[in-house]
Amino acid sequence: MKTRDDTEALNSLTVRAVGDMLGLKLPTSGTTRCPLPDHEDRTASFDIRRGGLRWICYGCNQRGGAIDLVKSCKGMTFLEAKRWLAAQSGLGFSLTERRRHRAIAKHCSRAVVPVAAPKEEEETSPDHTVYAALLKHAHLLPAGAEYLHGRGFQDSTIADFRISQMPSITVIRSLIAEFGFARVEAAGLLTKSSTPDRYRAILPEGALLLPYMEAGRIAYFQARILENGVKEDRWRNLNHRHRRLYNVDVLFNPQIRHVAICEGAMDVIASAQLGRQAIGLIGVSMGLSPKEMIALRGKQVDLLLDWDDAGDRRAADLRKELARFGVAATRKSAPSSGAKDVNDYLREGNSRL
Repeated sequence: MKTRDDTEALNSLTVRAVGDMLGLKLPTSGTTRCPLPDHEDRTASFDIRRGGLRWICYGCNQRGGAIDLVKSCKGMTFLEAKRWLAAQSGLGFSLTERRRHRAIAKHCSRAVVPVAAPKEEEETSPDHTVYAALLKHAHLLPAGAEYLHGRGFQDSTIADFRISQMPSITVIRSLIAEFGFARVEAAGLLTKSSTPDRYRAILPEGALLLPYMEAGRIAYFQARILENGVKEDRWRNLNHRHRRLYNVDVLFNPQIRHVAICEGAMDVIASAQLGRQAIGLIGVSMGLSPKEMIALRGKQVDLLLDWDDAGDRRAADLRKELARFGVAATRKSAPSSGAKDVNDYLREGNSRL
């Protein structure tokens, strides 16, 4: 990449998006601790500004945009940082060429810009075999079925998403006996304090168990506690594992041209029963990776985040983030019934969304 247009194209990526590529957890805007090497920032002096496109650290006195962030974090020259960012983001072509692709796409709805998807880091690879062994021993019990029916889900929908309940510690023991403690622990199924002699499952027994499927294999688990007395932290995730999108396969299915983005797994399941293909963020602040945003190109994208202030703010930010990757998204208005999310809308007795 040699032209000024190339630099402008790469610097149109948000600081948060570049942080995802670098393995950093950065907010969309505002102040956080400085992620740059050799800066032990205890006062949160790293500020993201100008719509998320520029950053400045008041502690180490560095600043810049997307390319400068890569340059400072990886100790590269400016040209090396451009090449790295172009490869990771899929923007490895000039702005003139991108405009030509957009013109073609405008007149041909099937036109797709060819891009190279960034590879996943090897250490984040899920242990599909261990996860499949766990799900084999997990079954949906009457309490779980009653809860799901109460949320408006039909048995066919429950089966499609393979929802079950977390089995007892006996199953965890059998997994450790079969695969070894280190492998089960690395899969994120044990608490942080677990040892080979004393261990505990990170997902509580009896909690709803939701498998995250990717290309037909289980890549992640999330659990939802059913006890009425639990008012906070009802959702549990795997230990030290990268959180993933729920139902992500719809992104990479060329037959699916209309995708909704929801807040949480339950709204994705509700969307499916309402006739909509959707993906789910784990938490309203979760972002999409460059690979995932690239996969949305050429699709009609609706934002079905919760209809509240937090959901509206995140939808506005997400629209901007997607636009950086050439994806146009529409924020769907709240229903007149007053439903706060998609699952509420389903429970009102609606059949289509």
